[in-house]
Amino acid sequence: MTARLRLLTWILALLALAEGAALGFLALRSRWQRGAEGTPVQRGRQVAERMGCFGCHGPAGGAGIPNPGADEAVPAWSDGTWMMYNDKEEDVRAWILDGHAAGHEPEPEALLKMPAFKGRFTDAELDDLVAYVLTVMQFNPPEGKAGEGRAVAEKLGCFGCHGPEGRGLHGNPGSLKGYTPAWDGDDYADLVRSPEELRQWVRNGITDRFRQNPAARRFVEGEVVRMPAYGDKVSDADLAALQAYIEWVRSHPRGAAPRRG
Repeated sequence: MTARLRLLTWILALLALAEGAALGFLALRSRWQRGAEGTPVQRGRQVAERMGCFGCHGPAGGAGIPNPGADEAVPAWSDGTWMMYNDKEEDVRAWILDGHAAGHEPEPEALLKMPAFKGRFTDAELDDLVAYVLTVMQFNPPEGKAGEGRAVAEKLGCFGCHGPEGRGLHGNPGSLKGYTPAWDGDDYADLVRSPEELRQWVRNGITDRFRQNPAARRFVEGEVVRMPAYGDKVSDADLAALQAYIEWVRSHPRGAAPRRG
């Protein structure tokens, strides 16, 4: 083989590798985009970002900014001030559409006033945005065993990776679909087939089924953000409560059913 032919062979091989990497990236991005559009909550986060909501209400709506002239800072959607202004879902819609809800007129001296977004997006986008805000608010949280499970999830830091109420969606390079799965998504049913598998994920960071499957184990081990193994840091009672909370999340979707087409 001549030097020129060897060089050409190497170039073709490098081009093939580059094409494969590009196709892999596009496939991963496509899976991410499908995941990000999978539920009203996930779509609503995109609407909030596009509309500039996080500029005042903080990243993901979780931290407001100072508001000179007002009695309070611009509220985060997750803090008590915001919740005082919203007794029902209709109040949230009014704030978004009109810039205020009934009985809560804008403070005249406040430099930052809630804008009125009426006419700025479709009814479906409004529904998705409201679903996201209600999720960040933890609006009407569960009681009983499911409520105990929510406290367990908060104590263990679950919402940091699985998103508010466990409804996603945070990126996770190296994972099969590019993101940490939401508890109310289709992925969950594939990953957790029984209470015993939930126990294995929480206690061991992986299930026996995934550990015994070389392909599945490779993806789990290649994730940048891996499920921690809590071991004996979580009790059987905590696990039972967490199971009850996840079942509540899955049976109480936020917003309308996902749109098709």
